[in-house]
This record gives sequence, structure tokens and C-alpha cells, in this order.
Amino acid sequence: MSVNHFGHLAELLEIERQAEREENKRELERYPIETREALGKTATKLTLAGQDTGAGGYPLLILAKHLKEGALSPFQAMSAGDNVLVTLPDDLGAIEGTLYHVEDAKITVALNKQPPKNLTAGPFQIDLLGSDATYYRMARALQDVKNAKLGSTALLRDIFMAKKKPRIGKHLKTVFMNEDLNEFQRRAVDTALAAPEIAVIHGPPGTGKTTVLIEIIRQTVKKRASVLASAPSNVAVDNMLEKLLAYGLRVVRLGHPARISEALRHATLDVLIAEDPMQEEIRRLHREREKLSKKKGEGKNIGLIWKEIRSIERSIAKAVVGSAQVVLATHAGLGRAVARQDFDLVVLDEASQATEPLSWIPLAKAKKAVMAGDTRQLPPTIYSEQAGKEGLATTLLDRLEKTLPKGLQTLLRIQYRMHEAIMKFPSDELYAGSLIANDTVKSHLMSDLPGVEPNELTMQPFLYVDTAGSGFEETWNQMLDSRENKGEAELAVHLYRQLRQAGVQSRQIGILTPYVAQARLLKSLVREPGLEIGSVDGFQGREKEAVILSLVRSNEKSEVGFLGDIRRMNVAMTRARRLLIIIADSATIGQHPFYSRFLEYAQSISAHRSSYEYSFK
Repeated sequence: MSVNHFGHLAELLEIERQAEREENKRELERYPIETREALGKTATKLTLAGQDTGAGGYPLLILAKHLKEGALSPFQAMSAGDNVLVTLPDDLGAIEGTLYHVEDAKITVALNKQPPKNLTAGPFQIDLLGSDATYYRMARALQDVKNAKLGSTALLRDIFMAKKKPRIGKHLKTVFMNEDLNEFQRRAVDTALAAPEIAVIHGPPGTGKTTVLIEIIRQTVKKRASVLASAPSNVAVDNMLEKLLAYGLRVVRLGHPARISEALRHATLDVLIAEDPMQEEIRRLHREREKLSKKKGEGKNIGLIWKEIRSIERSIAKAVVGSAQVVLATHAGLGRAVARQDFDLVVLDEASQATEPLSWIPLAKAKKAVMAGDTRQLPPTIYSEQAGKEGLATTLLDRLEKTLPKGLQTLLRIQYRMHEAIMKFPSDELYAGSLIANDTVKSHLMSDLPGVEPNELTMQPFLYVDTAGSGFEETWNQMLDSRENKGEAELAVHLYRQLRQAGVQSRQIGILTPYVAQARLLKSLVREPGLEIGSVDGFQGREKEAVILSLVRSNEKSEVGFLGDIRRMNVAMTRARRLLIIIADSATIGQHPFYSRFLEYAQSISAHRSSYEYSFK
């Protein structure tokens, strides 16, 4: 593998960028506005419910839509942090922005610029957008890494490309700050702290890899070293941020406040800048600018004032970032605030979910790196099949797992989530039977929860409901370009209601499916506050006390489609803590070797039931 590898990646990145753009364009062109509304990607006929100023001083528009009782939310596919285009009423044009807060019938948008004054009540329209900014940052990172001649970036690059061997440092006696770490977690911390250049932590579901990363960060901060903690998703970064704040560390979170959990926005760079005492000087300069704008011939002076304002803002940002013990951001969110800054340690969580170009954005700032993830769970999302096949789907963690010395890799084995019966099948299939259920979870059941009555569902940890012969055939949803299965959906809702009748709270249950159309169908059948219904892909890193999983596929050809990617099934099967219910057609899935072994496992623990045993029609 040569430095040409980075040129090849840059070419694949451009193919991927075009593929994503074409997909967004196809959606806009292929689907009429009514279809985009049905998908939740466009919301029309919105009325102005209010205006405000959000974190970091962004202007907020609060838009609402009247919903008939039982109607689906027009914002079902939208979430805080999404880029959107807001079309204004009265032919006033459109403004791009970021979703700040999303409710069933109300949505708040942080606009990128001030809207016109005296906006009328409506109608407004919102469309979901894509963004090229991340692609430009990835391309720039690849170029920087390719051109690096000396220093830590060049060394890390050569280690990742197997041109140089990383050193295995001497383990020192660590005084652990978190005394509850198990032996495998302690080994991972020791290995990471001792490694001079790179260490990898493999974290199967529920094994506490983020807990390990937090200990590594705290130990590093104790030595007065600088730390950058990054991940591809906002959820993962916020998870680290919340834990670090709880320990009292000085942290700063980069990124748009709208993309960050509301309870954590006080730690964002924009908010910290807005609270700086120098803001009074900035406000004074703005007042001066406004006065000059009313006079003729003051263009040059107005430009000088803007220059001074930007200079003050940059100096505030530099001071805030410089005083932080830990800087946190998504890979794509690493912008100008740290453009010229390197870090003694860069920690990457969810390393298996980031493409190589995306991972190089934070890694290019690292003197040393610790990467944590799980190559047996979902890979990055790739739009271009060609780019994926030619190398974009291969992550840095995939490569390191094969090339990095075993002394620099640690597998976390004790999991703190699943009942032993839920854990065993994925452990045997994907982790060579290496996972161990901690005593606190190995036998816990739904019936152990306060207020939950014992019954057939709440007193067992695992149930497979077989729909073979039931007539629950899959159908193709052309509008959503996805599959659904009405019979399975109705059965899933029936089982959900049985759990609710036993006293299980809706927030303790998740209904998951690999198919977007099935998720939407399920949402149309049951809506209760707290209940989460969604796709498997969107649930990685999450957990529920009980999970009902609808696999959808039921056809005469025994086609399983992307259910054949067992990494997706690994995620699906490992979200439940106390009860996992899987609904599937054995006649369809049983022809696949993985599912054949799954059916045998269900039989071996007497967890196999027929859908005929449940009367719900």
C-alpha cells in the first residue's frame, strides 16, 4: 500500500459525494411534494408560532402545523441537527438553517442568518438538505496526511499503512480513578496509556468501551496533556461529554448547538463565546456599525468594524479552546477553532462507523491515538456501491485489527447489558463465545422491574415468534423504496400491548426493524409517549429493557436481502437488556446459514413459538 492510496481514496470520496448528491436529487425529482411530506422530508403549510434567539446567538424560527388526532408528525424523519432549507412566505426567498428542536406538531430552526423583519404568519416550508462541507474537510485531511513528511501525522500514517511497526510501551502501575473497572477494562486502559503511538479497544455490545475511554482521558488530563475526543455521531460525542462534565473536567464541545443535546449546550463553544465578558465590546462595535450604516460613504469604516469583531471572536474562541482540558467534536465538526492545533491524545469512539477519510480529520491532529469500536457491528453508510467495493467501506479499524500487534489491541469481554440467554447466540456467532455476562445482568428479567407483573413474556428473556404458514407476506412499498409486513407489524403491536398490560412502561420498550417502511407502518399502528419505534441502523449504541424485533422478510424464494449482513443482526439482537422478542418467518430466513443456527438456538432453549399461539386479529 503506497501513498497513492490517499489519491485513490480522494477519487472514491468524489464518487461518493456525487452519489449522495444524486440520491438527494433523485428524491426531490422522483417524489412529488406530497410524497416527500409523507416521508417526513418536507413539511409544508407551516405557520409562524414564534421567534427567539438560541444558543450562540442564532436566530430561531418556531414553526407549527395543526395535526388531526392520530395523524403522523409531519417532522417524522427530521431530528435536531439536520440541515434544512426554510422557504419563507410572500416570495421572500429561502434561508438555510439547522433544526434546533423537533416535536410532533412544532419545529424550531436555527437560521444561518437573520430573517427579514415583519414576517407574516405563513405559509412556510421546510426541506431536508445534504451538505458538501464534510466532503471538503475529508478531502483536505487526506491531502494533509498524504503530504506529511515528518512528525506524528507521518508516523501514524505509516503505521496505519503497515510501513512502520508501532511500539508497545512498558506498562506502569496505574492508580485507577474509576475503581469499578473490570480486569479487561483495566487492561485496555493500561495498554492505551503505555502505547507511544496507537492502541485499539474492541468493544462488543454492552462492554463499556466509553467508560474505558473516559478513564483514559481522565488519566491523560491528570498528566496535563491535551486531549481531543471525537466520534462520527453527535450522540456518541454527547455521551462522552456528559460523562466528562460529571467528573468536573473543563471541556468545550465544538459544533452547532442545535446538533447537541439540549442539556449539554452550555458546554458548546458558541455558548461559551456568547458568555465571554468581551461580548460587551462586540455589542458596542455592533451599535457603532449600525450608526455608520445609516450614513453615506462609511463602507470602509463598516468593513474595519466587522474585521475587528471577527478578530475579537477568534481570540475568544482560541482562549476558550486553549483553556479546555478536553475538546470534543464529531469528526466532521472539527472546524477552524482547532485548525492549527495538535493534541497529545486523540480518542476516537465508534471507530468502526467512520470511513477512513472521515477518521483522518481528527487523526491528522494526533500525536497519539486511541481508537475504540466494534468491527462486528454496523459499518459506515456508503451511498456509492462502486466506492464501497473499491475501498471506501474498509475502515481504519478493519485494517488495524489485522495488522496491529496483538499487544496493542484489547477485547472487552464482560458485558453489562444483556441477560445471558440474549447474549449467548451473538457471542458464539461473532465473538467466538468470548463474552461474559456480568452477575448483575446475567439472569435479570422484566418481571424483576418495579410494578411489572409476572407472565409468559415478562418471565423469560428470549422469545422467537415464527410466522411460517401464517400468510404474513412481505410487500414492497414503492413510495419508500422499502419493504413492510403488515401481519408482523400487527403482531409486534399486540406483543407490545401485552407488555404494557403487565405494567412495563412504554419508555422501557423499543420496537425495531431493519426496514424504513416497516418502521413507518408500526408508527401508524401505535403511538404512545415514550415508545421508540425505529430502524436497527439508527439504534446502534442504544439499549432498552425490552426489544421487539420485526425482520419483515417472508417470500417464496427465501430471499433475505440485507438481513444477510450479520453485523446488522448483531446490532439488532444486542439492544435488549431483559427481553428480546424476534418475529420472523422461519421458512424464509432458515435457508441462510446464520439464521439456520439462530433457529436451532431458539429451539435449544425452548424459546420457539408460533404466531398461531397469539390471537390478535
